[in-house]
Amino acid sequence: MTDTSLRSSVLATVDRFCHEHVRPAVPDMELTAEFPENLYRKAGELGLFRMDIPEELGGIGEDRVLPLLAAERIARTSPAFAVTFANCADVLTPIIAKATPALSSSIVPDVAAGIRVPCISMSEPLAGSDVSAMRTRAVRVKGGYRINGRKMWCTNGSVGDVFVVFAKTDPDAGSRGISAFLIENGAPGFERGRDEPLTGLRGNPTSELVLEDVFVPDSHRLGEENEGFRIAMLTLDSARLNAAGMALGAARAALEIARSYALERQQFGKPVFHHQGLQFLIAELAAEIEMCRTVWFKGLDAMGRGAARETSAIASIAKLLCTEMAVRVTTECVQVMGASGLSKENPAERLMRDSRTFQIFDGTPQIQRLLIARHLVRDGLMTF
Repeated sequence: MTDTSLRSSVLATVDRFCHEHVRPAVPDMELTAEFPENLYRKAGELGLFRMDIPEELGGIGEDRVLPLLAAERIARTSPAFAVTFANCADVLTPIIAKATPALSSSIVPDVAAGIRVPCISMSEPLAGSDVSAMRTRAVRVKGGYRINGRKMWCTNGSVGDVFVVFAKTDPDAGSRGISAFLIENGAPGFERGRDEPLTGLRGNPTSELVLEDVFVPDSHRLGEENEGFRIAMLTLDSARLNAAGMALGAARAALEIARSYALERQQFGKPVFHHQGLQFLIAELAAEIEMCRTVWFKGLDAMGRGAARETSAIASIAKLLCTEMAVRVTTECVQVMGASGLSKENPAERLMRDSRTFQIFDGTPQIQRLLIARHLVRDGLMTF
């Protein structure tokens, strides 16, 4: 694991990057909803994508916790760019773990440098939470596979360069018949489709992918055939902790905006913060954030120790609690500011819209409740 001093140094760099580069870019991202390519390249120049990557592949060493801490910090300024940042680590996890050394060496260093944008694609129009309903098909041919299908909700899909794509290799085997493949943009038959106009996360494109008879050589399959579902699970625990952390960052930022407003806004002869009803509300919101942060840190600790089963259970708990908390907190913070909170010029309004998305991706609240229940059935009360 990266030592504490290096971790602190990296997070200080993240904070400066947010202040000097992310914050000025937010208005244009909100106005145009375009991917901030210059901002992405700058993050690469600063080495922010090198976390949790082995040194031999251009990284600074393997520390699975550090990228999650960084994403939470970025989300305080821009949840949209935090998702773009976090998505990089989510994609690299299966590549580093399951690609051949030659394939990893040809892909990972450019991603670590911010030169190429990586994407991961599992969801489809009729297959979201139910992965086994996937219809994209990979058929074995000489030297590799032919893949046909349509993918949806691919983060950064319209600007991506490298894609981890999941497809059925055994249609009758459900989730046990899925394989993972690495496809590069420009492959014949592979098309980056339109972006979905989402409620929030403007500047973080979520896109359709179309695959028509795309040939993928055996060397670009990740892991063994039909191992795709297990490979997908490699990313989900960290992705859920990432969503929880980014929700925490957004909630914290919204509460700070509301607190500052309440200390300055005068009503009935005194700042509105000094009216007891509002004091109680803001105190409760702060308590909720800190309670959820404790659960999140417990998940990070389990991940750092390599406790896989514990990490999986707490990741679902953190994803459920933190994302639902962020929706409540950001909504109440907008309420604290009244009409001012509804202004597009007020960052809290943007944080409220962005926070809603964290509940949906990487497993809805309903899915997290199902997963938590399964952990309870298998392991009993989780007194880790």
